[in-house]
Amino acid sequence: MAAPPAGWQLVFSDEFEGQALDVSKWNTTMDFPGTHGPRYHNEYYLSYTLDEDVILSDGRLHLRTEHKVVSGSEPMGLFDYSQGLVTTHDKFTFTYGYVEIRAKYPGGKGLWPCFWLMPQDENSWPPEFDIAEYYGGQHKMHHGLAYGTMRETLWDSSGDTETDFVNDWHTIGLEWTAGRAVWYVDGVARKTVTADYVPKVPMYVLLSNSISSRLGPSGEPDEKTVFPNDFQIDYIRIYQTPPPTQLVKAEPPPAPKPQASEAAKPIIAILPASPLP
Repeated sequence: MAAPPAGWQLVFSDEFEGQALDVSKWNTTMDFPGTHGPRYHNEYYLSYTLDEDVILSDGRLHLRTEHKVVSGSEPMGLFDYSQGLVTTHDKFTFTYGYVEIRAKYPGGKGLWPCFWLMPQDENSWPPEFDIAEYYGGQHKMHHGLAYGTMRETLWDSSGDTETDFVNDWHTIGLEWTAGRAVWYVDGVARKTVTADYVPKVPMYVLLSNSISSRLGPSGEPDEKTVFPNDFQIDYIRIYQTPPPTQLVKAEPPPAPKPQASEAAKPIIAILPASPLP
């Protein structure tokens, strides 16, 4: 783990130790630009999102893909693969912080598991952080940041083909501060961006295990691709700096009320009683 800077506080976590997904933290559908429905991304993908492919077992989150015919309703259509996906959209967002997972990725042509961040405002894409997006067909982990506009989207990307993300567990994190983002693997910085296009907006977490089409970066699955397969996540933790201490200026005690001086006191005359007749 790349420990967050001293003094940062844990603001969100899930250790996935329950029997079922914590729906107070997670959704199982998509809600961002470019999708063809809440359960199907677009033509770069072949998989349809099913809740049954989100599994908690042995203290881990398993996002599964299966090679089976799925009759979809959101949108309507037949799909050859299913996928598991979770997001914190509308349930937890953050601007700046350190986010980390411990995970083991599936491998094989066509597989496209991803750990990413999207803007809460669905009309503001880009930006997009691809913290750890694995292209199974290329045996490459993509670390990237989308910026610019929806019509002119630019990418600041790098790839890792040396680390074995399929057979070994790794901690993967992003430290995001104003004007700077650093990608970590097992506590070692792998990519740093210092630029004015580093996002400044609230973003939320997505974890997905998708299947690429021939248009996607992993290519279509072939006969060697193993199904079912799981993207396994041991935990997710997010830290932020504590809010600044609010210094409250002490109000001076109220001034005592002025006492009336002797000269100012009213004179009360005591008159003698009238004489008796």
